[in-house]
Amino acid sequence: MMHSRIISAPCALLFVLLLGASLAAQDRVYPVYTGPVPCLGDAPTTSRSDSLIGRVVTNVRTPELHYYAPITRAAVPTTVVVIPGGGYTIEAWDLEGTDIARFLAAEGYHAFVLSHRLPATLSGDCRSETALGDAQEAMLRVRQLADSLGFPEDRVGIMGFSAGGHLAGSASVHAVERDRQRSRPDFSVLVYPVTLMGTDRSGHRGSQGTLLGSTPSARQLEYSNLPAQVDSLTPPTILFHASDDTAVAPANALEYYAALIAHGVPADLRIYATGGHGFGSARERTGPVSGWLDELITWLNAR
Repeated sequence: MMHSRIISAPCALLFVLLLGASLAAQDRVYPVYTGPVPCLGDAPTTSRSDSLIGRVVTNVRTPELHYYAPITRAAVPTTVVVIPGGGYTIEAWDLEGTDIARFLAAEGYHAFVLSHRLPATLSGDCRSETALGDAQEAMLRVRQLADSLGFPEDRVGIMGFSAGGHLAGSASVHAVERDRQRSRPDFSVLVYPVTLMGTDRSGHRGSQGTLLGSTPSARQLEYSNLPAQVDSLTPPTILFHASDDTAVAPANALEYYAALIAHGVPADLRIYATGGHGFGSARERTGPVSGWLDELITWLNAR
């Protein structure tokens, strides 16, 4: 009996420690809007599981920010809002959202993953305007949370993948202000982003069609063609892409980068020979693309 008690106490303690670590790793959820939600739909938020990329969000009714606190001993005073991609039709929630946020939190960064409304489920003006409105509101909301969560409101950046990169880029070039707070991020990280939209649909046909419809106006195309919207107020940016990306051509990153340089905005660009599209954290890949997150941390630490 004495022997069994000696073993059970450490086991119980280990269980408590593991349970505590598991709970600490879970995210907290904050609503993006604290008041009425514009373009609020009726369909509930839905998701499905994908055997290759994990959870995929298929509809969002009410936008949310999922918060991942940094490891205390490694905490740095910088916050990143992450926007998963998915052609404006879905959100690759794990591959380009929670996987990235957990990595950033482990490196000491405050991280949020934004669940925004999807244009594919909306119509009229709501279709083309709501996702950007959600992203702008999310940036304002994160800055409102700065004091309570313990990070400075002037070191809040945005990070987006693919169509999420287009949304992050849109929030970088189109800003709003409210109650002395600004939505423009302090820095941008664009990962194989869609930036080009035009009559030739060369940026990414699917994302453009879902966001703007089949017959967008000239004004809509100009507003959504991000290199044309860059100015000197656009935040410092780093872009990551792969030369063999056949879904979203590297020209999307190259033209946005060129526009940043032309307007005197500090900019970095990494284009890897291989990696394709949708490489996410790329930890399971081989070659230089597997280290892109380490390059990102080096860049962030220099901000």
